[in-house]
Amino acid sequence: MKKIVLFSATLISVAGANAQTHLDTTKIHQLEDVVVKGVRAQENAPFAMADFKKSDLQNFSKSGKELPFLFANTPGILAWSENGLGIGTTYMRIRGAAGSRINVTLDGVSLNSPEDQTVFWVNMNSYGSLLGSAQILRGIGSSTNGDGAFGGTISLATATPNFEPSAEVTGSFGSYNTYHAGVNFSTGLLWNHLIFDGAYHETATDGYLHGTSGRSGSYYGGLTYIGHNFQIKYKNIGNFEKTGQAWNGVTAGNDDYSMNSYMGIKTYEDMYNLGLGKFNSLYESFTPDWEGGYTISRYQLEDGTFWDKATDNFYQNHNILSVTWNSSTHWSHSAALHYTYGHGYYKEFRSNNKFEKFGMYATKDDNSFVKKSDFIRRKGMTQHTYGIVYNANYKDKNWDIVGGVNLQQFRANHFGYIDYIKDSNLNIQKPYSGNKYYNSDAHKYDYSVFAKANYHINSMWDIFADLQYRHIDYKTNGLNDKFYKVNSNTYKNQELNIDKKYDFFNPKAGISFHQNGHKAYFSIAYAGREPERNNFTDNGSYPAPKPEHMLDFELGYQFSGNNWNAGANLYYMNYDNQFVQTGAKSDIGENLTTNIKKSYRIGIELSADWSPVKWFTIAGNAALSQNKIKDFDEVVETYDENWVEQPSTTIHYDNSTLSFSPSTILNGFLNFHYQGISAVWHTNFVSRQYMDNSENKDRSLPSYSQTNINLKYTHHMSKHIMGMKEVVFGIDLNNIFNRHYAASGWAYSAIVGKDYPADNRYYQLGYVPMAGFNMMGNITLRF
Repeated sequence: MKKIVLFSATLISVAGANAQTHLDTTKIHQLEDVVVKGVRAQENAPFAMADFKKSDLQNFSKSGKELPFLFANTPGILAWSENGLGIGTTYMRIRGAAGSRINVTLDGVSLNSPEDQTVFWVNMNSYGSLLGSAQILRGIGSSTNGDGAFGGTISLATATPNFEPSAEVTGSFGSYNTYHAGVNFSTGLLWNHLIFDGAYHETATDGYLHGTSGRSGSYYGGLTYIGHNFQIKYKNIGNFEKTGQAWNGVTAGNDDYSMNSYMGIKTYEDMYNLGLGKFNSLYESFTPDWEGGYTISRYQLEDGTFWDKATDNFYQNHNILSVTWNSSTHWSHSAALHYTYGHGYYKEFRSNNKFEKFGMYATKDDNSFVKKSDFIRRKGMTQHTYGIVYNANYKDKNWDIVGGVNLQQFRANHFGYIDYIKDSNLNIQKPYSGNKYYNSDAHKYDYSVFAKANYHINSMWDIFADLQYRHIDYKTNGLNDKFYKVNSNTYKNQELNIDKKYDFFNPKAGISFHQNGHKAYFSIAYAGREPERNNFTDNGSYPAPKPEHMLDFELGYQFSGNNWNAGANLYYMNYDNQFVQTGAKSDIGENLTTNIKKSYRIGIELSADWSPVKWFTIAGNAALSQNKIKDFDEVVETYDENWVEQPSTTIHYDNSTLSFSPSTILNGFLNFHYQGISAVWHTNFVSRQYMDNSENKDRSLPSYSQTNINLKYTHHMSKHIMGMKEVVFGIDLNNIFNRHYAASGWAYSAIVGKDYPADNRYYQLGYVPMAGFNMMGNITLRF
């Protein structure tokens, strides 16, 4: 860190002698807008959206939290993290749709992992400090690059480099030994054409749950050449993380004992009151005495040493070379070449697992059969994503037309190793040599072309049309991490040989009215998207996956007055073969989904703010919805009273609530801001979430509400000390009423004999809680 700060100071001091600002900065900002125009909604577009300014993003970055927690301040969005602090492995949903249904781009380049179709926010620590703006479109929205949007799209744009030499150093420290540190700098404009800027940020924490300590960070280096009507940029953005994992959350028991069914546990608060609020089954074991008591103990290796923790270790490096130019008064263009490299792995202790899980048959020297042991496994991947993005924009007083092409290719290798077996002296038969127990390759080609136009009929009316064609070619082959029994003591890997092609035509159209602060709009959009990797490899007893389609209707009204604003958006999203979470997780914590033939989401999103005086604002938003299944067959595991497996039971639903889709999400804000002082009170409320699609109250998360306070003071230096222009002091007080709640989780259920029939199943839950009261203080120096 010290070296980076000194390097930044040196660059700035050199730049002070060379910086010139003869260029038209307005024209430069217009060129910057061209970069993201292909994936953002045009002016007066008929969509529900939320915009974030540079100041919003950079202020939030000091908290150390991942960006979804900022986005959750807007209607219909949920965010949570595995370690309970908003740091590290973080997830989000928009209108009930999880990460793989949310399209995310950075400067027009897709950030979604092509196979998983999601963004792993843990790899994007402190991106807020690098950004100049962000836009969220709820619903299908406008055409974008990469995977289809079925919940929403998020467009991130890096900040325009400072034309004056500048630097910022920030440091934060808080509860659970959490710290965040970072530095940003810009040389300013050199020789009237060149800017070099960069940043480094990292966050570390002990975590709220046991075994979730970790460290993650990001770095950025950018070189910008500015010409008369063009600019060329190279950006290198890297991310790294080594974070303790808790993808099972706080599990109510173990594989053989459910505290939900046997002890009457109903909520995370019940677990907390039993002293198990921080229990992490990836870090420690739960052993019941079958009389209501239990013991918790750390996992140990054969030599008596403790297992450290389950970790996710990943490195990712993005490279974007882009050029933007104005070819005439009406025409502008943007083109980018991009390449992303990623490599990483999970490392996990598997306690008391069956040898057959890893394709092994184990015996002792006397040939007696050994069923279970402890293992350490390492599952990872290496990936390469590369492509080209091109957009052209024509604009005059009536027309705003954007067309573009996205050509992206992806290659990946999936691998897994068994690094440890507790009983090292056993005789083991297995269908592979060494400790590498699976290996497969994947290729995905994603090609799309779009054209969208906004026509300004007159001063009050605009019409909008958007057409996109997208072609997907996905192949994966090799050996997967699942095994089938060949005979009594021989197993073989599941073989992958998937070769699928998909073609999607995604049309959108709308109309908008705007006059004297009033805006009204209506749009209709249709889109399709392909299954993700897990839908093929972890589909269980459900049918083979099909592509999903959605028809989205949006109707909205907004008013902007002198000191108040208000808006309402009605939506109806009708799905065909929607991929919906089943409540189950893969054995590395990924939410599993399956097709539901007919389902819909209908709701209203409300927002308002009022400033009775210039230094005080009251604001709030609400998302009220129904999220329903119209046609779905649930496949339920079935056993007799001795837990001998029986044929599965199929249960049909035609009016059930979709999993993880709360009907009510509320946010309220009180914002005091006077001179350099600001104080924000934020209270949110989330209604009940069902953890599977049966709408069973036992397998649900109760509603919760919690409150955060942010305090900040900015002092402008009347006399610059060592070049310092500004000092900012801040503190975040989170969950000030110390609520104990789970924001997400998972559910397992089965029919077992006569004691646990279909309407009263044996079940077990895992709770993903957020920490009780915690705080984070910050100091930022700006030069």
